[in-house]
Amino acid sequence: MTRPLPMRQIHIDFHTSPFIEGIGERFDREAFARTLRDAHVNSVNLFAKCHHGMYYYPTKLGTMHPNLKFDLFGEELKACRENGIRALAYTCVSWNEDWADRHPEWLTVDAHGIVGTIDPQFERSGRRPFYTWRHICHNNREYQEILKAEYREIYDRYHPDGFWIDIIQGKRCVCETCSADMRAIGLDPTCDADVERFDRISETSFCRTMYNYIKSLGENLEVYFNSWPYRLDDGEDTAASSAEKRKYFDFIDIESLPSDQWGYSHFPVAVNYLNKYDTPLCMMNGKFHTAWGDFGSLRHPVALEYECLRGVANGTAVCVGDQLHPSGAFDRPVYERIGRVFEKIEALEPWLIGTRKVSEIGVLIPSKASEDSAEKHRSEEGAYRILSELHLLFDFVNVKDSFEPYKLLILPDSVQLSAETAAKIDRFAETGGKVLMTGASGFEGGKSMIASMNIVHLGNSAHAQQYLRLDKAFFPGIPDIDHVLYEGGERVRGEDVLAHIVEPYFDRSFGKFCSHRQTPPSLAVSEDAGIVRCEGGICVSFPVFRLYSEYGYTIYRDILERCIRDMLPDPYIKTDLPAISELTLRRSEEGMVLHVLNYVITRKAKIMETIEERFTVCEREVRIRTGRCPSEVIRLPERERVAYSFEDGYTRIPIEREEGYTGLFLRLPQD
Repeated sequence: MTRPLPMRQIHIDFHTSPFIEGIGERFDREAFARTLRDAHVNSVNLFAKCHHGMYYYPTKLGTMHPNLKFDLFGEELKACRENGIRALAYTCVSWNEDWADRHPEWLTVDAHGIVGTIDPQFERSGRRPFYTWRHICHNNREYQEILKAEYREIYDRYHPDGFWIDIIQGKRCVCETCSADMRAIGLDPTCDADVERFDRISETSFCRTMYNYIKSLGENLEVYFNSWPYRLDDGEDTAASSAEKRKYFDFIDIESLPSDQWGYSHFPVAVNYLNKYDTPLCMMNGKFHTAWGDFGSLRHPVALEYECLRGVANGTAVCVGDQLHPSGAFDRPVYERIGRVFEKIEALEPWLIGTRKVSEIGVLIPSKASEDSAEKHRSEEGAYRILSELHLLFDFVNVKDSFEPYKLLILPDSVQLSAETAAKIDRFAETGGKVLMTGASGFEGGKSMIASMNIVHLGNSAHAQQYLRLDKAFFPGIPDIDHVLYEGGERVRGEDVLAHIVEPYFDRSFGKFCSHRQTPPSLAVSEDAGIVRCEGGICVSFPVFRLYSEYGYTIYRDILERCIRDMLPDPYIKTDLPAISELTLRRSEEGMVLHVLNYVITRKAKIMETIEERFTVCEREVRIRTGRCPSEVIRLPERERVAYSFEDGYTRIPIEREEGYTGLFLRLPQD
């Protein structure tokens, strides 16, 4: 799919219990359409079937909701067609309570014998956690045939613009089908690592099968599977990699409700991986205060504004999730709130569609395809936080991606290199690229695998915590104390040492300790280096990105800033905006578009972050390496001319006073 996505979308959840009566009794087709029109909506995901297994049209396959008296899905679709609104049919796979009742033999079975992922202890206690449904194995062949029949039924009856297919999730299933399929490809159903790897492989297999089937119904149908196609992995294991799965997607929705479940760092990590590719992207958040199914709540208007504008600033369309009341009537205040944001996006669209991201740093993903816990992605989150706070433009990359577009390649904390990838990095360095290695990345056999990084590796540190003594000449602006490293890191040696390790007097234990936390630093420096500069770049011996994500010690960011500036002296953006300001730069056929977001993320509740305030920046500046003097700089979407100057390849734009979102278009002379 090459055409751009509609920019202003709504996902209309409708997971409605069969125990609720009067389904759709207040639905009015004209009111439905008018609400969407007034909110500037140009695409919706409409429910054909929900997680309860209820269908919202007269199906011949499953169960139409017993308390629905008419074709609700069909009427919604008509309303959209009559108003030029793109409409996709939502349906789901692994979560289906009705089919779970009909065919309990299709449920997943894990190594502990738990069926359908529901631990009987929860059932006996009468408690059920949020979002816990019985889980049908997507790999079951009988169930796959039912799903194909469902897609054909929906297509033949309604001819939607496409399908939005939810919940294709491996759950470490070792049912008869999955166990047989594992053995057929040389995997062992009794090995946890093999089972986890097969989850990824079987998800991709399902997407491939159903994508090809749906395309056989109508080649122009747009298809999306909500199965974490934005999952970060290093790309080494092709069969299990998310990159293989993404071959069967016409677009990608990055589902990211930044509240009690995802947080505000989830979306930017994912989008900075995917937005270098050609597949169209969409940011999906929600109107809810917390997450899906939070009836009776509203997203704070400033939070909703920020999340949506952050999406378009990163080159995505926007999809706001709602949940329709069982009666079929919209909550008007929800759409009034959404409409105010969508109106802003609509005005910005001439400068949004068709742009491409500008970046100069590649961050090589350390996580493996079958490693998917939050703990495994701390390094990626730390890299996002540090680089975005320094206003540096970067992509997350895997080993299959080209390194040529970048000037600096970062190997954060725990990147394991194959000989092939090490050789690829050597070629990158030979053409002038620089490398930043941190933690255990890139070492094998007592040395660096990268030829231009002449580092001796002596193994892991013997200490749980240690300290860093910086070279004052290289780090002049950082306080002159021995800075704590909350993890020991690696023992390395090299020629040009920029910081030394200082060991503690001893490691803390129950029988031997000093004060309340780590033991203080001893007076002498160790022979081990903390930071070493080489011909090819810089090696930092401790996992600085993971430490920053866990502790937020700003000295770690300051240290990396000095190292990166040494290797990348002329970045695309130079600015004195505060770290909290978020900047993205995109290129269009006519010039560059700079997006600046000034919003305050706060944690005022134990379970979640939120946003209630924009903040104002005054008397700052942004310099952008445009290479040529722009013919004009205008504020978006007002087209108001902005003062600027040009010197040494940089366009300088004074920031006199800006609040919330600012968009600037720099029109550049064409070659």
